[in-house]
Amino acid sequence: MVNKYFSNKVLLLCLFSLLLPIKSFESINVITTNDIHGVIDEQDAYFMNPNFPPKIMGGSAYFEYVRTIDSELPNLDKDLLILDGGNFFQGHPLGIVDSGRTMINWMNKIKYDAMVPGQHDFLFGYENLLNLSKLAEFPFIASNIKYLNNDKYVFEPYTIVEIDNVKIGIIGIASSNMQNLVLSKNIQGIYFSNEVDALNEWIPKVKNNGADVVIILSSLGIPWDREKIYEEFLNSLDSDNNQKPLNSLSLGYYSTGADIIISGGVSKGYRQPWYDTNSHVYTFQNYGNGTEFGHFMLNYDKDSKHFIGYEYTVENSITQTLFIDDFSFNKEKYHWIKKRNLDAIEKVYSINWDDVGSVDNIDLDNKLETKLNNWDVPNINTDGIDIITWNCEFFPAAGDSTIDALSEIAADLNPDIIAFQEIKQRGWFDKLMQKLPAYDFVISQQSSFMDQAIIFKRDSFKFIKRTEIYAENDYNFAGRPPIQCDLIYTPDNKKISVINLHMKCCDSGLLRRKKASQMLYDYVVDKMKNDHENYIILGDWNDDLKDKEDEHCFMPFLLDDNFIFPTYDITFDISQASYPKEPYVSFLDHILVTKSLINNDEKSYLVKTIPIDKYMGGFDVYETYISDHMPVLFSFK
Repeated sequence: MVNKYFSNKVLLLCLFSLLLPIKSFESINVITTNDIHGVIDEQDAYFMNPNFPPKIMGGSAYFEYVRTIDSELPNLDKDLLILDGGNFFQGHPLGIVDSGRTMINWMNKIKYDAMVPGQHDFLFGYENLLNLSKLAEFPFIASNIKYLNNDKYVFEPYTIVEIDNVKIGIIGIASSNMQNLVLSKNIQGIYFSNEVDALNEWIPKVKNNGADVVIILSSLGIPWDREKIYEEFLNSLDSDNNQKPLNSLSLGYYSTGADIIISGGVSKGYRQPWYDTNSHVYTFQNYGNGTEFGHFMLNYDKDSKHFIGYEYTVENSITQTLFIDDFSFNKEKYHWIKKRNLDAIEKVYSINWDDVGSVDNIDLDNKLETKLNNWDVPNINTDGIDIITWNCEFFPAAGDSTIDALSEIAADLNPDIIAFQEIKQRGWFDKLMQKLPAYDFVISQQSSFMDQAIIFKRDSFKFIKRTEIYAENDYNFAGRPPIQCDLIYTPDNKKISVINLHMKCCDSGLLRRKKASQMLYDYVVDKMKNDHENYIILGDWNDDLKDKEDEHCFMPFLLDDNFIFPTYDITFDISQASYPKEPYVSFLDHILVTKSLINNDEKSYLVKTIPIDKYMGGFDVYETYISDHMPVLFSFK
């Protein structure tokens, strides 16, 4: 006997279903990555829990996820669209040890459809990027990168991928500000045209070539605090001072005719896309460094095949984090990645970087004139080696004005070595070095958050080797692995190693600074056993030697008689504060040396903070042009 209530309920449901609108759209799976930075091995997520970090499985879990999704889709030929927003290999030994080839091999296994070059992808020059594009089984695309000599495109401007009879046009856009972001030698012979001009040219062309849906693949990046930055951009539209480089949000404002922007360039993810009310474009970006990927459904109208929106695939989010508890992983790819990662870490500490550019010297034929008459800064030359640590806050603070001021002051001071921190734009640093032709330099290759650089007089030192310490495990160094430069001081043929660091700032970073200091101590002590004993470790330690023992990170070195902080001699003198800005006047920039360099004689050296502000008309002027930190000098015989 049939239950009357059940029968009536079924009838009502059937009638209700007839009243529902028939689904008029179909969906395409879109999976995205950006800013991988060579990190595809498993990792501990210290950024989530420093004491009990969850495990992130990285590339092997991502591969398994993509394979599973693909196998569940009906079309055996093509049902997935997989895109990358650039910066795919720099930042980790696995990526840089073979200049990106392992990463391309892995991306081929994933079956990417397209990627756009990011600023860090030019680390070893655009020719290397071209070679990588030939190894890739997917196109590198960029509609605004051209050769200087013939105006031809370096990469294809766009590609069209057909899925379910829908043609998806994908246009690549790189930053036209690239000359300020990378070393000039790495982009010599090419140029980056205006992004908006490229959009205006290629959106119509791609549509005329049959594209039903248009995606912009951008490496300009969605910045942190996107709401604030976008509001500032809108306000600038009404002013005459609208000269800031575009990011993926401001690019979206000009992307009328496109449907979606997939962004890379900043390792900051957002669970929901940004919607631009002017162009009606949605902009997507994930967290990077191998922690996360994006997955959403691109909806299109059945009849017109036009884009009509997107849907989430999980938990009201376009992004997913590759936690081991949430994702299975492919064992074969896990072991494949693990072996190459271990090999890369071992090799990167012994590699001969001559193959990829050992020292970042400039072309002396293109050196620029240094103006030497604006500031009356004294020469600090002594009979020994003069070395300076200098945090140049968010270099360059004032663009060309910073370059002019800093080049003049550095030339006037005339030290043998300067260790710089907070290099935000390496292209600008290249401009600085063009005005300091007496110096060679090395700059970070594996940093993911600002760079460090070491410059040294080419006539006094022979360059041996660069090393970026703990680049494979740089969380405690805030994404800024210390850079080591091994040199021979030619007047007496002695080897010295200079290590430049920039510790995590502020009270919240104390635990990370302590761990980083212990890691660095272990590294140096081990090296001293097997190599030489002449080490100089300097930079922005973001701690004060005056603080209590449990409130700073110096203890591993202070407890070892083989090391000495010359800066301890002046740290109690408030007039010598390396950070003189009220209300946090403190001494944060320290120089540590092995006693072998000063012959156990504390009188054999000179240490002082150089009051550059006094020569520039006051601290406000100095801070505007250069930094909120003062340079600290160490001279020894």
